[in-house]
Amino acid sequence: MATRASIRFRDNEGNFVANIYHHYDGYPGYLGNKLKEIIDGGPIENGISGRPVLGEFFNGFGCLVASVIAELKTTPGNVYLYTEREFGNVFEDYVYDVVQNDAEDGVHIFVSDDGGEEWHDLDDVLSGDINI
Repeated sequence: MATRASIRFRDNEGNFVANIYHHYDGYPGYLGNKLKEIIDGGPIENGISGRPVLGEFFNGFGCLVASVIAELKTTPGNVYLYTEREFGNVFEDYVYDVVQNDAEDGVHIFVSDDGGEEWHDLDDVLSGDINI
């Protein structure tokens, strides 16, 4: 049985950027860890110099979103782009909200197991401070 999840990306003004539907292994111990691994891989900056490696540098938030898609989409199936309207409405077991935050560390990741009724910081869930 699939553990379905969706990942919504919003910029620092709250605008929708993308919705990735992940059909299986969407639980925080896998997909949450994978998101953190990808996003924590490099800084978000403006402009490219030298020869940066994919996943070790993000040329803005849109580049980060595209890099997450590139890292998750390794085979046909499982990972799809859905609309904003479909976020939380396709029987997901977990939903993730990745929000750009220029004032802090660049990105904040939240997770919910009840369709977005109650959001938890992904770090708190992964550390075991909060059980969902």
